[in-house]
Amino acid sequence: MAGRLNGQAADDRDVIVRGRVRTMDAARPTAEAMLVRGDRVAATGDLPTLRALSPSARVEQARGTVLPGFIDAHVHTLVVGLERRRLTISEAGSVREIVERVRDWLAGHPGLDWAVAGLHVHAEDLAEGRLPDRHDLDPVSGTTALYLDRRTHDAIVNSAALARCGIDRSTPDPPGGTIERDAEGEPTGVLVERPAADLVFSHVPPVDRDALHAALAEGQAHLHSLGVVGAAEPGLVPAELAVYQEAWARGTLTLRTLAMPLVDTALPPEEFLAGLGTVTGFGDERLRIGPLKVYFDGTGGFGTALIGREWPGRPGYHGTQVCSTATFQALVDHCAARGWSLAVHTVGDEAVRIVLDCFHRADRRHPIRDLRFSIMHAYLWPSAESMERAARLGVVLSTQPSMHWRVGAGIADRFGAAADDLAPLGAWAAAGVCMAGGSDGPDFPMSPLFGMWQARTRRVRGRTGALGARWALTPAQALRMWTLGSAYYCFADEARGSLAPGKLADWVEVSADPVEADDDELAEATVLRTVVGGREVFAA
Repeated sequence: MAGRLNGQAADDRDVIVRGRVRTMDAARPTAEAMLVRGDRVAATGDLPTLRALSPSARVEQARGTVLPGFIDAHVHTLVVGLERRRLTISEAGSVREIVERVRDWLAGHPGLDWAVAGLHVHAEDLAEGRLPDRHDLDPVSGTTALYLDRRTHDAIVNSAALARCGIDRSTPDPPGGTIERDAEGEPTGVLVERPAADLVFSHVPPVDRDALHAALAEGQAHLHSLGVVGAAEPGLVPAELAVYQEAWARGTLTLRTLAMPLVDTALPPEEFLAGLGTVTGFGDERLRIGPLKVYFDGTGGFGTALIGREWPGRPGYHGTQVCSTATFQALVDHCAARGWSLAVHTVGDEAVRIVLDCFHRADRRHPIRDLRFSIMHAYLWPSAESMERAARLGVVLSTQPSMHWRVGAGIADRFGAAADDLAPLGAWAAAGVCMAGGSDGPDFPMSPLFGMWQARTRRVRGRTGALGARWALTPAQALRMWTLGSAYYCFADEARGSLAPGKLADWVEVSADPVEADDDELAEATVLRTVVGGREVFAA
């Protein structure tokens, strides 16, 4: 079980970890052993040399290959914990099955005023070929206001929730969002993109502080079991940031966290940033303020990403731009001038192009390279020109191969052969763009080993064979994304990402070496032990 980072170890002697050590340190890529002093790596090398450096050190035999601890560059740790406590539907074959699961869960939790559940399915997964709506949910939910969360983008709600929030046929679509309506103009309960979903979510009673602390404890313990020692959490609101600050003060934050505030684009940039009272980079190696998270377009899986071509079956529709270009440019200019980094949700090629255009304009006056601006996802046909521009500007790509595994088949069903160019990570690497590996969990598989496997194999759920094999990464490139790449993204490359002398003693022991293992061996690999700052936080 995860403990406190500031607790005293039972034995404070130096430790020599013996076994195959893959350091990700260019000066010594592999070693026979690693000397750990306190919370830092003191040296790597052969066992006799390390014994000479510290004769009294305790020697531990690693059970597997020792690697730098994995860093997930995009995971919703608090939601990971919350979804372990509430109804979450990730696999379902029909609308009827979803409704039955909602019914059964509500029956076990009677008297709820509001109920929030996670719904991580797509219309093409379901026998009816459509998502549930309020007419499906009303018979089983009664007066309980029901909110089915679809990856913080879309939501499906029942009639009770619509009524509580005053949403009816006269309610206009908010900028950047859509209230789905039936043939008579009545809301169906399906709310597309965050501005529409927030019309209801803003009325949902917030999770209390104690429940958020419990969720954080459960979320970080689960991530440690996957070998994750650090994470970037995008889209935090003030109450959630406060929980992280309290966990830091209590010494219970064992997951090194880059906290990324969610931008309210309805406010002028100067007003929003003044309310935060801090800036990117503030903090320490346990908790640091990161980039601002901004939504720019929709998603590929939901068919709302902003792309250059039409979405099949929707003449003239190229996706949803959640934030206007003028508003976004003003935000970029303001942040570049004041030392704030930005991490922008951009899925479609057109969204990527516009965002990089805005970055380029700001960079002319205030160079952004050191601020490590980033684009998140960017998996629907980014152009070679966009990749080259990202490399020139020093823009980082935050990418989630487990997302590609989940949505790839649906994209292929819609676009045919064009889906081979989904998430061309090999092209991003060739362009010289730094890539940070993540999961976007809990909606997608969170194991970094699984993400590496997908990036190498290009396999997608529900299909045999690779999707666009030419864009596969090498084993070394895939491992780099969750170590050096994510450390750079998290403004932590001087202290993490490799097991080099002077860096933090964050490591993971894995049953197979991800660089030397073949694809089948990697698919079966497991995490045996996770260590943060020299303290064990997980053991299989």
